[in-house]
Amino acid sequence: MPLVNIEALQVNFAGKTAVSAASFAVEAGETFSLIGASGCGKSTILRVLAGIQREWQGQLALFDQPLSPGMRYQGKLRRNVQMVFQDPYASLHPNHTLWRTLSEPLKIHGMDNPLQRVNEALEQVGLPADAAQRYPHQLSGGQRQRVAIARALLLRPTLLLLDEPTSALDMSVQAEILNLLNRLKQEHRMTYLLVSHDADVIAHMSDRAAFMAEGVIQRYFDREALVRGEHRMS
Repeated sequence: MPLVNIEALQVNFAGKTAVSAASFAVEAGETFSLIGASGCGKSTILRVLAGIQREWQGQLALFDQPLSPGMRYQGKLRRNVQMVFQDPYASLHPNHTLWRTLSEPLKIHGMDNPLQRVNEALEQVGLPADAAQRYPHQLSGGQRQRVAIARALLLRPTLLLLDEPTSALDMSVQAEILNLLNRLKQEHRMTYLLVSHDADVIAHMSDRAAFMAEGVIQRYFDREALVRGEHRMS
């Protein structure tokens, strides 16, 4: 069974349709990407899957578990689905040290050895352990995104949702973060659902992709099509 299964998903905001009858499945271990212009609905789909956008219509299942509109994620489901946002600064509290930001989810979920887990997470994303004593404003954009990835990895999720994870970074740092994500995916055997409008990012990261426009999935691309660059003409 697919790890993510979406059928006829529809999301409306104040009478406007953000997502219209989107359907796709994501297999365990792959990177599936949604590509399209800003406002086409791809980030809204991620927010639905993350449990942030709880009002929707259609059918949705995660890990073969049917979900219902309005449902709050708890326990194992909450740990297994994590999201990395486009702007890492927005997801890090400016007045909290990285230690507090990273250790709080561990305490909430009753996970042991928080100091060791935080140090290991920082090391995995290429940051020293003493970075935990810093505040977000003391880090570069690339370092903040690494912290956001470390935070998502702390609960050892099965599914990682990536919303334009490198669009705010310069090209050299962007490549570092993408390579880091690919390495971590292999090490932790995760599944990625990536949102991007960047054709190069899609080609570098994806096993399969879907092109969205005006809230509708218009076309799918397999790995061979991505290598040929067919998604660049969408």
